[in-house]
Amino acid sequence: MTSPTASPTTPAVLAAYVSTDQGAEVARAVAVMMGANPTALHGGGLSGAARVSTGPAIASTVLTEMGNMPLDAACESVTEICKSGANVVVLGGKADLTIYRALRNAGATEYFAFPVTAEEIIAANTQAAPRNPAPPPAPVMPSGTCIGVMGCTGGVGASLLAQNLAFHAASIKGPSLQTALIDADLRFGTQAIDLDRKDTPGLQEALLAPDRVDPTFLAATMEQLNDRLALFSQQANVIQPVDQLEAAFAPLIQSMKSKFGALVVDLPRTTFVAHPAIARKLDALVLVVPAGYAGVNVASRLMALLKSKAPDLKVLPVLSEFRQDARLTVKDLTKAINHDIAAVLPDCGTIIHRAHRAAKPVIEAQPRSAYAKATRRLWAMTMADSTPPETKPKRRLFKKGTA
Repeated sequence: MTSPTASPTTPAVLAAYVSTDQGAEVARAVAVMMGANPTALHGGGLSGAARVSTGPAIASTVLTEMGNMPLDAACESVTEICKSGANVVVLGGKADLTIYRALRNAGATEYFAFPVTAEEIIAANTQAAPRNPAPPPAPVMPSGTCIGVMGCTGGVGASLLAQNLAFHAASIKGPSLQTALIDADLRFGTQAIDLDRKDTPGLQEALLAPDRVDPTFLAATMEQLNDRLALFSQQANVIQPVDQLEAAFAPLIQSMKSKFGALVVDLPRTTFVAHPAIARKLDALVLVVPAGYAGVNVASRLMALLKSKAPDLKVLPVLSEFRQDARLTVKDLTKAINHDIAAVLPDCGTIIHRAHRAAKPVIEAQPRSAYAKATRRLWAMTMADSTPPETKPKRRLFKKGTA
């Protein structure tokens, strides 16, 4: 087997070593798009490429096919090729996170499971830094919008609102953004359960190494709810210590913002208070307040914390009618928390119950309902440049007798 034609000092652009017709078809398309020499296509797969990579790099990029090789042997072959200075892209038949991580740790630039397009391979290889020269500065990726949703007490519909905001952001009739819904409640989060989906163990893996999260990892570990919406939701063991994992939500959000047009984080208040750095990664925080004194108390305390930890964060307090409590009005809440109320979430009990039973968001199950309309208005407010202004300080002592 011969190496692809190249000058003694300059390796060829591409060398492809495949073992199936499917791999050969993909390799030909990559060669055409990269303008590579037609002789760049060879048989032998990953092991064949390793056998001829004993000296200088046979090509800048070596496109290989894993075939039926054992994983440990495949990793050894990848490491051997990488020693020559080439970027190694591996094709395989299994979309398996274990295979992906093992090959990446062995030095592969990327691992793709069939079906894969030539465009995807070239895009991944273009982003990979050359192994021999000093790597150029990483490109600055556009940052998506991140919205946090947090309830001041339980039972106010904060998780339901986060779910519906995410579906609206991804809706083809709405912003139509590539969207991620992140359930940040590692102890008792229910987003996957409410949507009748499997939980996503990849969330904890992402929190253990947030700086290594990339599009391939996300595609392999997130639950795809539709073409534009993916979910991270996982309940840890109730006795598992999760403080270290929760602390990694801030860097994980920062990492994922460059990979999605919108992120919606279902954020428990205990996690937020313990790790206020999360607030500085948000573009807006929707604070869901019930119509009662306990909710007002928590809202006031949280907003005081935000002023000290994230003074520039846009905060949108929302009145939830899910819990009647003291039946405080918008005017009452505005006065009590010294901040305008952005929206009112109507109870719409029957509609919400039907949506829950169907494991669908209200905004899809009943798009013309008052709740769906309120969700769309609230999303528009999170995208607006201005935030609801605080009211002027007033002398006040909120008493139950005035409710």
